[in-house]
Amino acid sequence: PPHHPKHSFPTRRSSDLNCMNTLPIDLYKVIEYGLGGDTWQEFIDRYKEKYDLLQIDGFEFEATKLDYTFSQLITSLGVKTLPAYVDPESPGYEAALGELEGRTGNIPTQKKFYRLNRVTVRQQLQLLQRVGMSALTEEMQNVFLGLLDESADGLIGSYYNALTHQRMRIVSTGKFTIDTDNNPRGLKGITIDFNIPENHYQVLAGTSRWWTKDEHIPANQGSASDPIMDVKNRVKEIRRKYHYLGKIRMELAQDLWDDLMTHTTVLKRIGHSLYPTVTDDSTVIANAQNEDEDRLKAIFKKLVKVDEIVPRDSYAFVDKPGKDADGQPDLITEQVENFKATNIAFIPVGQIGTIQGVEPLTLGYEANKVASYDGGRLKLTQRANPETHSIYIESEAAQMCVPRMPQYMFISTVTV
Repeated sequence: PPHHPKHSFPTRRSSDLNCMNTLPIDLYKVIEYGLGGDTWQEFIDRYKEKYDLLQIDGFEFEATKLDYTFSQLITSLGVKTLPAYVDPESPGYEAALGELEGRTGNIPTQKKFYRLNRVTVRQQLQLLQRVGMSALTEEMQNVFLGLLDESADGLIGSYYNALTHQRMRIVSTGKFTIDTDNNPRGLKGITIDFNIPENHYQVLAGTSRWWTKDEHIPANQGSASDPIMDVKNRVKEIRRKYHYLGKIRMELAQDLWDDLMTHTTVLKRIGHSLYPTVTDDSTVIANAQNEDEDRLKAIFKKLVKVDEIVPRDSYAFVDKPGKDADGQPDLITEQVENFKATNIAFIPVGQIGTIQGVEPLTLGYEANKVASYDGGRLKLTQRANPETHSIYIESEAAQMCVPRMPQYMFISTVTV
């Protein structure tokens, strides 16, 4: 956040020293001091500018709801059939209506908190207790401002990371599963299904897989694999069998895309497209390997007939119980994938869903201890615990990315 206005600080008086061990320390006053004259809400509002450009591709926020459920209105417009030829005096014939279906589901609540660095806070509080209010210097103000910034920024960033994680998992798997990998300390074994038809999932098997082992090297390529033909046929199926006529975006993990650009069959097909007069396969493969990546992507996109190719270099991190460097029990940070690395998604270009949720309740909290972010979708509260000399900044949100056109979402599992 921008620099807070400076304050004038009182000079030490003898009365401060005389009662230095008897005056109780109000932890909330310490927080207010760290805010530098801002209210808690004004402080949180400063983060809007930082996160203003963050987008959740294809999903737009709806107004908040009153209950913890999402609604999914699934519409199938169907194909635009030809009109019937009739004589001038005859009526036309009825058109088949598309399907309209409503589904609902529960929105899980997400919570997290930061306890301001207990060592730093305790040191500052001990100083206050020892020398009185004269210890409230600009240096101490900056210490608490930094701690508040670290916690607020971390909680707001986590909120957006959660939406990104949802979006990527839903697009790449068709579902959102809450389990050990992405929620090691909370609910487990919950899958939210968004009604993508089962026949929209494709799984390559055996030697048709692009790679038959985790290590994506030429020696592990499926002997019958042909990625360009697989994608081209998939797009053709989406157009002809499932009657989607709009623009198609192909999404996949960045690592899978990078590996795909080393696949021998892909390089051979692109190489022959770029160098039609060269007949030797090894030569065109070598030439294609030296081509600019943007040019390879342009040729690939043209060959498979998709409108966009979007590689996703996206990961999340979770806190989970573990051991520190000394082997002692502690929280450790672990990386988890957002976009499923074995899958390719085919989705419409543009909006494919909404983000639905509620404004969490904050009844029982003092108004000046609560701040709203993102239109009330995220609540940030202060809590002090004098018994442990701790200050907590807590967050709560309940938001879910909900596809509105699952009938036009397709997922292919192409490797292991």
